[in-house]
Amino acid sequence: MRAALSRAEGAAAAAYRDTARLIRLLTVIGTPSSPGRLIDRTLTVLSEVFAADVVCIAEAIDDRLFVTASCGLPEDDPAFTTGWAVGPTARRVINSGSAAARHGVPPEDLPPPLRDVTTSSAAWIPLSGVGSEYAGDLLVLYRSGGDLFTPADLQVLLSMAYRMYSAVEARERGAAIERLAQAGPGLARHLDVGSLLDDAVLLLRELTGTDSTWILTVRDELAEVSAAADTGEDSGKRWPIPAADLPGWSRLSTGEAYVGPGDDEDPMMLVPVMRDGGVIAVLAAKGRRARSFSKSAVEVAMVLASYLSVAISNGELYRRLKAREQELHRRASRDPLTGLANRMTAAQRIDETLADSPTGAAGLLFFDLDKFKAVNDRLGHEAGDELIQQVAQRLRKVVRPGDMLARFGGDEFVLLINGASDLTDLTDMGRRIQAALADDFPLRGERVEVTASIGAVLGRRGTATASAMLRDADAAMYAAKARGTGRLEVFDDEASHRSIDRLDLRSDLSEALDRGQLSVVYQPMVELKSNTIRSFEALARWRHPERGNVPPDEFIPLAEETGAIVPIGAWVLDQACRQLAAWQREFPEARLTMGVNISAVQLERGHGDLLDVIRSAGVNPSDIWLEVTEHMDTAEDISSQVSALREAGVHFALDDFGMSYSSLAYLQRFPVEGLKIDRAFVAAMNEDQNNGRGIVRAIMAVADSLSMKAFAEGIETQAQLDALLDLGCGFGQGYLLSPPLSVERSTDALRAQRDRS
Repeated sequence: MRAALSRAEGAAAAAYRDTARLIRLLTVIGTPSSPGRLIDRTLTVLSEVFAADVVCIAEAIDDRLFVTASCGLPEDDPAFTTGWAVGPTARRVINSGSAAARHGVPPEDLPPPLRDVTTSSAAWIPLSGVGSEYAGDLLVLYRSGGDLFTPADLQVLLSMAYRMYSAVEARERGAAIERLAQAGPGLARHLDVGSLLDDAVLLLRELTGTDSTWILTVRDELAEVSAAADTGEDSGKRWPIPAADLPGWSRLSTGEAYVGPGDDEDPMMLVPVMRDGGVIAVLAAKGRRARSFSKSAVEVAMVLASYLSVAISNGELYRRLKAREQELHRRASRDPLTGLANRMTAAQRIDETLADSPTGAAGLLFFDLDKFKAVNDRLGHEAGDELIQQVAQRLRKVVRPGDMLARFGGDEFVLLINGASDLTDLTDMGRRIQAALADDFPLRGERVEVTASIGAVLGRRGTATASAMLRDADAAMYAAKARGTGRLEVFDDEASHRSIDRLDLRSDLSEALDRGQLSVVYQPMVELKSNTIRSFEALARWRHPERGNVPPDEFIPLAEETGAIVPIGAWVLDQACRQLAAWQREFPEARLTMGVNISAVQLERGHGDLLDVIRSAGVNPSDIWLEVTEHMDTAEDISSQVSALREAGVHFALDDFGMSYSSLAYLQRFPVEGLKIDRAFVAAMNEDQNNGRGIVRAIMAVADSLSMKAFAEGIETQAQLDALLDLGCGFGQGYLLSPPLSVERSTDALRAQRDRS
């Protein structure tokens, strides 16, 4: 009776103890707290209630247990990082999903820190629930004293395990969501889809705690690996594959996640990234942790997939906008017909090349196609466009890396030579261009021959600009075209600066006459034997307000190019004739004549009657010598005005005789009565007495045989004068005899001459 009573009291005490334990534990579980704090408090209470030296939560990964939370182990214990081998009892619990307890625990079932301690008992409780297919988390209690954990203890612990498993999941889910909240929105800021996927695949691995993650992009019903993290396999061997061959595709295509075996039967998770009801990507993960594929892990991965869908859309939108921007830039910077750089791009590249050139210089070729207009007019504009495209295609083969070929419009092209060091580089490239165009072009059933007129300029850093180089190369091209087809004209820096000066002078010259900047000086023509002034040559002079005196050999050619020579020449002739009339009145005994240089343009119809100018000044036309050059040419027939002048008594003299191969032929075309021996031949008489004198003697013989007068120019030394006298030359002029004089000084010279006689 007493024994039975004792057993009853013992059972009642045990039941009370168990109830008290459960109430205390339930109180801890029911107290509001964060998952992490709840786990720590629960482990502490379990240690107290069950008199356990160590209470821990361990996760089974492969054949090792890793502590994730503990009461009784220091925070730096290796059990947290390296774990320990799964013992036989822990393996049985993991495989069966049932709790177990042992008394006299063998060393292989103990963590390393407890293997030297005499431990009387331990309990292993499956934390993820009985019968769970992927159970791997254990609640483990170790104590060195006391009785074996009883079935009632295990029931209490199982009840706590269900609640702790929820807390563990909540803790990891909360940490994952917090990490996702921090990193997820940043994905949307990616502008490049490639870098976006690289970051996303690392974030997926971090959130799921898996070993390998990758992202598959799905396009045209094919899935292909676009980013991977620690896959440990050659992902390029089997990809791309049909998307329908992915595990669980029937679920993925409807927007649901798949958790299950993969192709190699290892567990995996696949989460679809959806847009407009279709799968555009798949998040994939493999790992050894069962909890990586829990419901919470799938939910977190689905949230990541939503972030990624928005980010991919943003990235693709940016890519389309960028492509559109690049296309607009290409259209703005490229010639639409040929695809070459256009005028704007060429100017930018020239300045950039000048700044960056390794030689400090850049070459520029400006060229157009000779007679392109004729092809365009005969075959039509479409054929002309086809020809331009064919030319561009050939020229592309000429361009070196770093050079730039541009079309300026029409049939004009520009080639920028990067790193050009001297003019040879320009001429060599010019020859390559001509060679590229040498073969005929097939066009509309015909063979069209194409050549190019090329102007070249070498620009140097610090002195050249794109606009200046283009201007000078353009001017050089027209100079080449003036020489014929298929020519090249090269300007160096010095010539380029001269080109600028010429353009400025051309502009100023057009107004020089109206602004009173022009004047006339007179150089005496002397009878050499008597040293008597018999005539004057009227010479135009230009005193520029900024440049000072501009040499005639600079501004006279400009006047001829611009047509300003017509009013200037008429004004000089009028001034000279009027001055001759005044001198003839004052010095009738001198029987003076006047020589005036004229241009062929002045003799053309529509540019005034020179005979009227002469007569209106009050002089006899027979006292006027009009000096023309061998180089003068005209598009019109000037014979009628020349004949009228000659019939009125005006004389013609050929200036600079002997300086052109056409000298003798010119004598047949023009009613010349006088030859002016060029100063170069006069100077040569001192340098090479035999050849120099021979040339002068020959010119004088030509004049004598044609009944012409011979005049020597440029007499500057006594030796030259003596030589001319020995040869019987009658008239001459030069600085030895007199420089060009103003009206006043010329009048003084005539008075002194009269006084001597």
